[in-house]
Amino acid sequence: MTIVEPGRFRTDFLTRDSLALPETTTGHYPAIREMVAQHLELQGRQLGDPVMGAAAVIDRVVTGEGPLRQLLGSDSHAYATAKVRALQDNLDAVVATAPATDHPAAA
Repeated sequence: MTIVEPGRFRTDFLTRDSLALPETTTGHYPAIREMVAQHLELQGRQLGDPVMGAAAVIDRVVTGEGPLRQLLGSDSHAYATAKVRALQDNLDAVVATAPATDHPAAA
């Protein structure tokens, strides 16, 4: 089994044709509009080449080799690395308090 974790690829995904929001919405979700605007601005400048990405996935299937997670693109690697760092920071922050709920007999 392989989990494919792609970065952003230069495709028609997240273009104005495939990504639309209503003209008016409530003010409760400003981050959504900001994210959509960022995706639209990125169009045509994504790092990933979809042909190379497909070839990498096919190669993984054919060879049956590789780690559990297949990161496609340097941006995907950067996102994964940031996630690992954030998780490690959280683990470090709770290392002293995590055992507080252990059953006394476990000590």
